[in-house]
Amino acid sequence: MVEYIKIAVFFSIGVYIYERIDIAFALIFLLSLIMVLTVVSVFKHKFNTKILVMMTALVMGTVLCNAQVSENAHDLYKYEGRYVTAVGRVCEIPQDSEKDENVRYVIDVRKVNNEKVRDKILLTSDNKLEYDDTVTFSGFINELPEKLNRNGFDYKKYYKKLGIFFKSYSSEVKLSDEVIKDYSPYAINNSFKNSISKLIDKHYKGDYNAIMKAVLIGDKKEFSDNFDKILTKTGTKRYFYSSYLHIMLLMSLITLVLGIFKKRTRDILTVFLLIIYAFANANNTVSIRLAVMIAIIIFTESKFGRKYYPDIVGITLLAVGVANPIMLFDAGFVMSVLSAIMIYYFYDCVHGKLKFIHIKYIRRLFAIGIICTIGLLPVSAYFFGAVSIYSIVLSIIMLPCVTVIMVLAPILLVMLAVFDTAPLVKQAVDCVLFILKLVPTISYKLGLVSYTVAKPNLLLLIIYTLAVASGVKYIKKKNSQMRIAIFVAAALMTSYVIGEVISTNNVEITFVNVGQGDGAVIQAPYRFNVLIDGGGGNSYSDYNPGEKVYLDYLETEGITKADSAFVSHYHQDHVQGIIAAMENIKVRNLFLPDNMEGSEWRVALENTARENGTTVHYISRETLLTYNNGMTIRIIPPSNKTGLSDDENDTSYVYYVEYNGFSATFTGDMSSFAEKNLIDDGKAGKTNLLKVAHHGSNTATCEEWVEKLTPEYAVISVGENNPYNLPNDDVLERLKNTQVFRTDYDGDIKFIIHKNGSAETDIYNRR
Repeated sequence: MVEYIKIAVFFSIGVYIYERIDIAFALIFLLSLIMVLTVVSVFKHKFNTKILVMMTALVMGTVLCNAQVSENAHDLYKYEGRYVTAVGRVCEIPQDSEKDENVRYVIDVRKVNNEKVRDKILLTSDNKLEYDDTVTFSGFINELPEKLNRNGFDYKKYYKKLGIFFKSYSSEVKLSDEVIKDYSPYAINNSFKNSISKLIDKHYKGDYNAIMKAVLIGDKKEFSDNFDKILTKTGTKRYFYSSYLHIMLLMSLITLVLGIFKKRTRDILTVFLLIIYAFANANNTVSIRLAVMIAIIIFTESKFGRKYYPDIVGITLLAVGVANPIMLFDAGFVMSVLSAIMIYYFYDCVHGKLKFIHIKYIRRLFAIGIICTIGLLPVSAYFFGAVSIYSIVLSIIMLPCVTVIMVLAPILLVMLAVFDTAPLVKQAVDCVLFILKLVPTISYKLGLVSYTVAKPNLLLLIIYTLAVASGVKYIKKKNSQMRIAIFVAAALMTSYVIGEVISTNNVEITFVNVGQGDGAVIQAPYRFNVLIDGGGGNSYSDYNPGEKVYLDYLETEGITKADSAFVSHYHQDHVQGIIAAMENIKVRNLFLPDNMEGSEWRVALENTARENGTTVHYISRETLLTYNNGMTIRIIPPSNKTGLSDDENDTSYVYYVEYNGFSATFTGDMSSFAEKNLIDDGKAGKTNLLKVAHHGSNTATCEEWVEKLTPEYAVISVGENNPYNLPNDDVLERLKNTQVFRTDYDGDIKFIIHKNGSAETDIYNRR
């Protein structure tokens, strides 16, 4: 008999292949492989059915994934790039419009230019809409863009899992005379959750409101920026959102309540209640599939025993893959499934070792916390670039409190809906909400936070998984060969970790795509990191790439400390990322231009440095910094003649970085006036890499500057579709003999400088 878990694994590999390899090439390769295997089997007079089934599963994973994202599967593809008028229904509960001027709505589109369609779109608008509104809007239909940040959040991938491939912006949104109704379980569930959301809004505000919505309806959008940061840093956000943990808590309660029944009866009732839970979370694909999976597992084990568990898991994963192949590699789904598997296999062993904890419920929580924390460490590092070792302790407080909210909050809401009062129950819920907010906050202030680590590669995860699985299966059998295999796996993991700690002799200069701003990171030998500008907000947007993109890049690269941070000048789009870095990682030294004293962003930098133990160095004259790794940084203030300029951009300092003969020049936003003055003062020289000043504005990068520096490479850090129409065509013309890179086209741009001074480029998304 073919093992279904193996089929599921090969199916998943097929999906993985589609995500990374051209579909035509993948299919030709896989079909050729099947043909070769068939021919070999014929010559051997023995047809290997298992291999054929595995290869077929692999092909089907690729084909089904392609079918789901193909043009034929989505009606809106034919309108892509066109200005249309559409009619649709708001089918998701909108985010809190008080937090943002523009709100993103998910619209179930039923008509485009009077043609019937059925597809979803992400609509951004400043109009106030409610769930279930039928609306008419006009705007361009665009496919969701590819991410341009190597380690940034991938909105396209995220919405693909929800079946959304298109976006539109419209300020011309109005309620339609047409009424669109949807009576599907999905819509009924959302309507129910919308009612709960409004009831919570009536009685709770702020983060208490957010906690209630997160636990009860899975709403992830309501946390304040500060509390969201605390939850993320302490690794406690998963206690509010983790579907599997919620299911485990529900099962604990069910076991407690149904303890009077026999095991078989209890199992049947548990399966029934889990299916109800799945329906209640119909819009949460992770919840519904996990609930069904666990229900099937419980039933199967009760009826046939544990031996069929792997096949049941395999069948369930195949069902998920067929319904939505992309979901197989969703971070939440992967971690929840792995949690389920590890708890299933390890729970009895770990729980048995905790007999010194006499309270059964606490012992159960400890066991679950230990298993999930240790078992998911590498997976958490892979998906989020961070691991939390304190979650075992925090779970002892957080999980019981979440359990109380899951039990008491529905009772409270019913009483509030009927009687508009429930003093005792509300006081109890308020007390628990206070604890749920207090514990992460105290943990954050005490420094009990997640550790930022470098993202491990897929090979490490596979080795880790195989080592754990092998250990569980064979150690008790005292299989010496397998022990050797486990030892080898452990040695490989250790070697990988050591390799990550002991850096190569290369220097990496990365220009992070922070939009209309500048942000660069230099990673040198011996884990020596340097920051030069960090991006930030701008005049036409409240979005802060300095915190949302630049800081995210540092954390996902495993950069937990930086020796030095440099600021070219005191403008928001260069400064905010440095502020965020000092607040979140250890920055030893901050080098600041000694000008514009008292300016808003200089004061902000100084205050942040003082609060976080960063030493500030004010530079007023040309300064040479020499480091033990062979890298030098020359700081060049603007010429005295530049003081005649009224342009604040001309206060920009130049940073000249050199390593083994390779040089890079960072110019801030200085104008051609300042460039010419530096040339006249003899402060400008040849460079291999030029960071083009002022995002490619025609006010900078004059002919004399280009001729003097003769750069081999030039990088323009500029926002996509920016309102200034940068970079300027004249600037590009002046750089015609230089290899030009742009963050709006290329995303993150990395230069790898080898020990011999040669360089290679690693472009994230060359379009």
